[in-house]
Amino acid sequence: MLKGWLGFGGGEVPAQVTHTKSTQSLSALDEPQALDQAMKAMDLLLNDDVLGAEKAVEGGNSSYHKLAGGVVAFLRASLGFETEIMKEASERLADAEASAERDRKKAIKENHHRSSCPIGAEFALAHAEAQLMSAVVAVLSESVIESMKAVYKLRTAYKTLEGIQNDMARGPMQLDGAGQSRQSLGIGSNSECEPSGLLTPGLEMKGSGASIRSTGSRPNTARIRSENLVDEFVISGVNLCFGVLLLILSMIPPSMRVVMSAVGFRGDREKGIEMLWKASTYSNLHGAIAVLAILQYYGNSVQFCDVLPPQDHPSGAGYPKQKCQEALERLRAKYSKSALWRLEEARMLAVDRQMDEAIAILAQPAQTQMRQVEALSLFEKSLNLMFMHRYEETIEGFLKLTELNTWSPALYHYFAAVCQVELYRKYIDTDKKKSDKHGELAEELFEKIPTFMGKKRFMAQGLPLEMFADRKLKKWKARALSKGVRVIEGVGVSPVEEMIYFWNGYKRMDQSNFEISKKALQWRNEEIINDAVDEQAIQWILLSVVSRNLDEMEKTKMYIQNVLAIDRNAFKGLLNDNWMAPTAHYEWAVALWKEHGQKEYFEIKCWLDKAANWGAFELDARVGLRVTTALDTINRLKKWEGFGSEGEA
Repeated sequence: MLKGWLGFGGGEVPAQVTHTKSTQSLSALDEPQALDQAMKAMDLLLNDDVLGAEKAVEGGNSSYHKLAGGVVAFLRASLGFETEIMKEASERLADAEASAERDRKKAIKENHHRSSCPIGAEFALAHAEAQLMSAVVAVLSESVIESMKAVYKLRTAYKTLEGIQNDMARGPMQLDGAGQSRQSLGIGSNSECEPSGLLTPGLEMKGSGASIRSTGSRPNTARIRSENLVDEFVISGVNLCFGVLLLILSMIPPSMRVVMSAVGFRGDREKGIEMLWKASTYSNLHGAIAVLAILQYYGNSVQFCDVLPPQDHPSGAGYPKQKCQEALERLRAKYSKSALWRLEEARMLAVDRQMDEAIAILAQPAQTQMRQVEALSLFEKSLNLMFMHRYEETIEGFLKLTELNTWSPALYHYFAAVCQVELYRKYIDTDKKKSDKHGELAEELFEKIPTFMGKKRFMAQGLPLEMFADRKLKKWKARALSKGVRVIEGVGVSPVEEMIYFWNGYKRMDQSNFEISKKALQWRNEEIINDAVDEQAIQWILLSVVSRNLDEMEKTKMYIQNVLAIDRNAFKGLLNDNWMAPTAHYEWAVALWKEHGQKEYFEIKCWLDKAANWGAFELDARVGLRVTTALDTINRLKKWEGFGSEGEA
């Protein structure tokens, strides 16, 4: 899940400037100026000026300069995966952690109050931010030991942020998104957990085993500008970091939720997204990253689910289209040179089923210092082309990606290969020579895929989609060998349509492309379909989704019931697909939602709960995201609208 938020790696960025560690911390007198310099450097980074950002923080010894330098190093590490870059990122982030901790202790010891926040809160936040980035780098390092350290860092950062946020929810000083400070009457928030940005004097905050104290003194007008700068940093930063953590933790697969709760991690989707919206109002790095997180959530995570209320529903469970558009337009205007926000604009168009317009934007040449943004744009474009069944262009795009980055060449080749399979089938009855050519190209790509397997790992595990592709390929080869046919003839139900489902393509298609999908799924190799229960189940489950989108609800329910009637033991086997049965439970809930909405709350919840408690299965994280989002939707609507009492069921 975490990797899904980061994107994928392998891009190149400009060569780094040589950096040296320093043990000298910033004097309190220079703190606001250093913070201002660091945040301006981050503006350069967001506007695609990586070298400018590096130069702006080079030589700065404050905790803020070091944190900003750590952000640049983190970006390189999370996008590139090169060992040396990750090592440098770890060192720079460790330096930022140590510096922030020294400054926090010094501020408390000297009782130095630079803002309306509790003393040292700004350095506690900087320490937590460095820990969060360091934890991600550790996870990406592919080491089991480093991954275990990452969990500890995440937990300590979580507790620190939770402590600061709890203080913020009760204090007398409130800062709005424009950085304007205003005194309240000293009355705490009416909401127990409201992340309102209120800061409390006279309280002691405990996070990571450390205390942060406030003197309770009020700022005077001569100091208000510099204090506002620190306040803005703390309030926006806590809302961003804690909001992202709460949101991500709320979306983990059901199978992992108990484990995460046991080690102190608890998600809260509603509170997390609320905090991100609060952070998004600030005109700094935190505000921009908050908007990016919001767009990723609504444009990717939420869109995976089919149990959603209408757009801009007041419960907040749906997609706030207008609000997202306004936030994106604001950042596109501010960071006009960055290709990243253009990518987000294209994603927003795709979510609105404007695929041609999205592809047109992504086809524009990207002038960027980071080739990773170029690769992300090409990846998004290639997916959209696949959703539109433009196979030749899709193949070209994914093979070009192997030249731009090294995230997952195995998966890129798999995408290209399965598109060749569809072209083989497309021409098999009309142009045998052309069909055979595509079959040969598919088989050539099949042979290359195993050579890339296992070269990229996540939390010391193979990438789930690579493992999925590897098993599928072994399954097809084994079938072809047993029947004495070519590998291309051993391929089962449309693997392109299977990928479209897992990558959420059906939520972006128009009616004409649903008809193409329907035709592709109706392909039948009788020997395969009759002999393989799992292939028949794949065909039924995907046809049910296409039929639902074509408003053919009777067919939809028939296909799902066919899958539900199969004993789950029938899917056992090292090479068999096993994701269809739990997915059928989710899809039945979706069908009920489409036909009856919240009136069938209890039955819908029952089917979703069965899917959530199914246990481990292949690609359960992707199906689990659909399930957890659906459960969140119906529970929030129940709370908002008051439906679903036993008498109404």
